[in-house]
Amino acid sequence: MIRIRVGVLALTGLLAALPTVALAQLEETPERRAACMADAVMFCSSAIPNKARIASCLASKISKLSPQCRAQFR
Repeated sequence: MIRIRVGVLALTGLLAALPTVALAQLEETPERRAACMADAVMFCSSAIPNKARIASCLASKISKLSPQCRAQFR
């Protein structure tokens, strides 16, 4: 029972860290902004103007992003 709780807590911590990883990978530069502007408007308009929420949203929709924007997450 304790192992399950520890595992669940570890998984929760990992999932909570994903947006942070996305933010680190998508530090704003003019090139990155240009590459992802259309995708942000198309897929994450509800997150605008919050940059952290936009990055998290884009990371969650990585398979739908344009190749130029997707490349910014590598």
